[in-house]
Amino acid sequence: MRVLGYSINKITMKKLSILIISLIGLTLFSCSSEKYKLIKGTWECGSWTIEESNKNKCNNNVVFTFEKNQTYTSKIGNLKQEGNYEIIGNQLICTPTGKMKIGVEINKLTSDSLSFTMSRSGQKETLVLLKK
Repeated sequence: MRVLGYSINKITMKKLSILIISLIGLTLFSCSSEKYKLIKGTWECGSWTIEESNKNKCNNNVVFTFEKNQTYTSKIGNLKQEGNYEIIGNQLICTPTGKMKIGVEINKLTSDSLSFTMSRSGQKETLVLLKK
């Protein structure tokens, strides 16, 4: 096979394929690492809206803390939880201790705001958290 006037044998193609796959994996890893750096810290509710009503449910009673070691704590009203979390693509997946995984779609994650969409009882809800 000839590419740009150069002859490429099967061994070189295999090495090139491995290099391309490695670069793609490194890019995905670095994007994920950046999200873990951004999410670390304590977050308070800025707004929490249900699509149907647009009523804000924050009432200053929502706090999440995400640690570097991929553990988290949350307080929503009187309900307190702790567990582990992971970020896969645009999904934030929290696993409360002794319970099933809960996944939400990250809409925006910056150094000072985190917005995600979730479904509770089939209703679309958007939660915007602000870094404390």
